[in-house]
Amino acid sequence: MLAWLRNILAGKAPAPATPPEEPAPAERAASTRPPGFEPWIGVDLDGTLARADSWRGMGHVGEPVPLMMRRVLAWREKGLKVKVVTARAGDPVGLAAAKAWLEARGLGDLEVTDRKDFGMVELWDDRAIQVVHNAGICFLSPSAFGRPRAPILPDEIADRTYLLVGADRFDTLRPAPPAADNPGTAPS
Repeated sequence: MLAWLRNILAGKAPAPATPPEEPAPAERAASTRPPGFEPWIGVDLDGTLARADSWRGMGHVGEPVPLMMRRVLAWREKGLKVKVVTARAGDPVGLAAAKAWLEARGLGDLEVTDRKDFGMVELWDDRAIQVVHNAGICFLSPSAFGRPRAPILPDEIADRTYLLVGADRFDTLRPAPPAADNPGTAPS
């Protein structure tokens, strides 16, 4: 403690703390996966693993997103299976472009698909909206970027639909206020 304080007073920056080891993704509901499906992490290509700017054709893939590249490499280093999930895989030109892009970045052994299966334990995607298992409730950050673009139902209200990061628990949602107090609720 004293050495730390002495370093601060002397103007020496303390060494950065090493973050704890992050666990591998675990099954959220193991009983829903039939036997014979190997677990894997899905990563979207455009806008997630590669920058998505203006459209330049099916054969063009943007520059790598450094943070996602580091994540994918770290996951592979841990022995986790990763697949690239992209709509490009449904088009021969797009599939070839995606595979060539991955190959050029040392990720040529990753499977490229446009489908998920029962082995997918999670999907990293710039367009995905996560829903609480068996509840239909969106689990989102308080950021406007975490909100769906699709309209919510007229009888939904933000406090009950959007579970904010840091919320105490998602099984103890507040009941909806009466319709008169809630302008977002459709009248009865």
